[in-house]
Amino acid sequence: MTSHSREWNIRRVLAIEDGPFSKSDRYCLLLGVVTTNNSIQRFVLDRIDVDGTDATRKVTSLARRAGSLDLIILPSISLGGFNVVNAHKLHQETNLPILVVNPVRPDLGSVKKALRRHFADWKEKIALFHRMGPPHTLRISRRETAYFYCVGLPPLKAAGMLRKMVQFGKRPEPLRIARIVARALGDSPSVEALRSI
Repeated sequence: MTSHSREWNIRRVLAIEDGPFSKSDRYCLLLGVVTTNNSIQRFVLDRIDVDGTDATRKVTSLARRAGSLDLIILPSISLGGFNVVNAHKLHQETNLPILVVNPVRPDLGSVKKALRRHFADWKEKIALFHRMGPPHTLRISRRETAYFYCVGLPPLKAAGMLRKMVQFGKRPEPLRIARIVARALGDSPSVEALRSI
């Protein structure tokens, strides 16, 4: 996979989203949507362990299966509950810039409390959140603000890319599409069965 980070010619984007799950589920859907200029090109699917440790590896695998890419976008570094993506390792493994975009300002204090209470490996998970640093703020309109982190590209360039990708609300269009599809597929009988096998 060739990096285009120095050229900043961002066309083919892989947007990642997890599907719905319950506390009793062992797995949840992991969906990747490849878009070009906000137009859908293809989907790639997998599953991840709920509250597990395989998210980084699985997202890396989806990126490799997706073909030539210029950027990976995540809705959070925490997928499938607290299956935390190491965004810096993902960047190193794929040689692609990584954007994490959230319409709500992350509450790291609440994340820390939950991790300490429920996970033996809470220190490792919290370290991945700390490594991202504070979120950058993008004012989309008078009423709309998004928060983002970036690995492998400058924040100002990332903000410019996001402005071009946001068409409705506060989510970039590739992530908005991925969210809709992941929730639709996650409620289908075939995917529901895979969540507990």
